[in-house]
Amino acid sequence: MQPIVLSQRWTLRRQLTILSILFLGLSGAALWLVVQLFESLEGAVVARNQRELAFANTRLIKLFWESNIGQTPKPGKPLAELSNDALTVFPRVEGGFYLLQQDQLLGYAYPTHGGPVPKKDIPPAERDTILQLTRRATSQGLPQELVLHPGLDILVLRADPLPLWGAVWTMKRMPHLEDRNQNVLSVFVVLGILVVGVWTFYIALQLQWGVQRLQQSIKAMEEDKASLIPPLPAEMGLLGTAINSMQYHRQELEQRLHRVERLASLGQLVAGVAHEVRNPLASMRLNLQYTERQLKKQGITTLPIASLLEQVDRLEMLVRRLLYFDQNQQEEMVTTSLEAIAFESVSLLRLKAEEQGVTLFYRSAEPLPQVPLRRRELGQVMVNLILNAIQASPPESEVEVGVSQEQDYLVTWVKDNGAGLAPEERDRIFDPFYSTKPQGTGLGLAISHEIVTRHGGHIDFKSQPGCTVFSVYLPKNHNDG
Repeated sequence: MQPIVLSQRWTLRRQLTILSILFLGLSGAALWLVVQLFESLEGAVVARNQRELAFANTRLIKLFWESNIGQTPKPGKPLAELSNDALTVFPRVEGGFYLLQQDQLLGYAYPTHGGPVPKKDIPPAERDTILQLTRRATSQGLPQELVLHPGLDILVLRADPLPLWGAVWTMKRMPHLEDRNQNVLSVFVVLGILVVGVWTFYIALQLQWGVQRLQQSIKAMEEDKASLIPPLPAEMGLLGTAINSMQYHRQELEQRLHRVERLASLGQLVAGVAHEVRNPLASMRLNLQYTERQLKKQGITTLPIASLLEQVDRLEMLVRRLLYFDQNQQEEMVTTSLEAIAFESVSLLRLKAEEQGVTLFYRSAEPLPQVPLRRRELGQVMVNLILNAIQASPPESEVEVGVSQEQDYLVTWVKDNGAGLAPEERDRIFDPFYSTKPQGTGLGLAISHEIVTRHGGHIDFKSQPGCTVFSVYLPKNHNDG
């Protein structure tokens, strides 16, 4: 079963960030829960309540001495009022006094009882226990504590001596009930930990599945250059897209390299043939011219010597064009601007465009730097590309020429609105002697490609019905060596 491909909003980095935040939050909640559970243990609760009873007894003793210094305390209501005032701030604490002279528990109060009728009597079940605890505190002069477990409650008692008078005592009940809030919190913490664990496992599966698919796809690319990486989740998908883009560039560069290698081989062959044909043509021209002069002396003018010379001139022109493939027939470089070459080519062919009913215009851009270029050869490239665009454009259409900069390249391009190139024409468009025009020689683009390659650049084209763009890329810094 393959994992669901998430949208780019749920990237692995974002999921891991959320996961980390949840993990820290759950860890904090778990720590707090542990502290709460620890504090809820009986020993901790008892100790806390014993401290509270100690504070309550101290307050009872303080109010007693403040109210009865130098006087004999009166049993009944005054002591009950003191107890009530002292224990008001201690929830669920009840207590009172033990007077040694009367050997009785007096002044009982339970101000935080909360019932409809205030409690005024000491609970009978604990009366004897309280009396024994206060007697012991009085006789020993030391605080006494006692923890009882009657039934489902926990009962904490404390008695502190009241010098010369007896003792004070307090008592607090704690129900042995389960804390539902802590149980609910525990359930949520456990569920949260499970969710985080499952999510972590799911992310691990995505990573494992994504890496495995990447490995398989890259291996397939090595065997089949047309193979691409399928869509993958999150960052894996971005990585796959980047590899696919590299694969596209690799295929484009390989096609360009094959084209250059093929044209280089054909160019060498064509240049060699041109050199071999050049000398015989020169000899044929000289012989024809000599024959023409001799025939004129004899008054013979019916032979087609002039037509033969015209054909020889055509062959010589073809040979000169073929010699562009000869590496030794290179023009010297001059420092100039590609923009000036493109603009000059547009100016030369503007009249030709008007004759064809085509609007030729130049799109100006930011000034380009001047670099070493073969001005005449690149001018021939531009003239050839523009002329092809004009011939491919229907009447009342436009041909656009422009220049720009892209990273380390100077770029000039020619755009037309013609029918475009057929798929079978695109692979052979730069081959020598291959032409899509009835009267074409098939050398224009081949020679243009050779010239641009000598500059260390390349020609690319994009063609579809209604729009074809030829772009010439020339490096800004080209070492002619």
